[in-house]
Amino acid sequence: MDLLFDLGHSRLKWAGWARGRLHAPGAAVWRDEQAAEFCERVLADLEPPRRVAIAAVVRGPLAATLESVVRARWGCPVLRPLSSARCGEVRNGYRDPEQLGFDRWAGLIGAWARSPGRAAVVVDCGSAVTVDGLREDGQHLGGVIFPGLEMMAEAFYARTGLERAVIGSDADVAAGSTADAVAAGARQAVLGGIERAVQAWCQHLPGAALWLTGGAAPGLAPDLPATLQAAPHLVLEGLGQILQREGK
Repeated sequence: MDLLFDLGHSRLKWAGWARGRLHAPGAAVWRDEQAAEFCERVLADLEPPRRVAIAAVVRGPLAATLESVVRARWGCPVLRPLSSARCGEVRNGYRDPEQLGFDRWAGLIGAWARSPGRAAVVVDCGSAVTVDGLREDGQHLGGVIFPGLEMMAEAFYARTGLERAVIGSDADVAAGSTADAVAAGARQAVLGGIERAVQAWCQHLPGAALWLTGGAAPGLAPDLPATLQAAPHLVLEGLGQILQREGK
């Protein structure tokens, strides 16, 4: 069995991949732990794979450490694919295909694999939020990016110079402190941004399948339209499709 990793800014997801399906998906959050210790801890409970593929949004120390620890532990091939101009019927809409974030690219391919021949809108809620459109013939039409919940709050404190003493609650717009007001404001901004972007895409792509993925998606989903279908492992599904198509 192959082993797939989806590495975001703070969250690592993984799953086995065999016969076109994911197996035993898992996830862990990386905070203050040493990168090597974190990777060793995650890999300790996983079976040795035939090969490993890594979808890395960040190209920092954690991605390099994960690859190094995998090679040292299992000695198997490790692939870190980049976005390409085309994968099967899915065609990249960026003028420079490699500039499209690989998580976005893999999410589009995962969406196509779920509903071949149907237009799709993919909402990925992580550190940043992306909303991409895919035409029914497989042509990616581009998308939008805006800060996610935490990034938006961090930007506020960084630009205002206010001290962030506590993490606020985003539960109510009737916030009684600056911390809560910033958290609630960020949530409303992200929810509104997603709704507006999806609404705009639906005018371009009527009848499109609407997919919601990313680490922050479960917390946002209750306040988003029910037409957005949860697809928590869409990036891993797309990565598996890429690995399968490359046939290496």
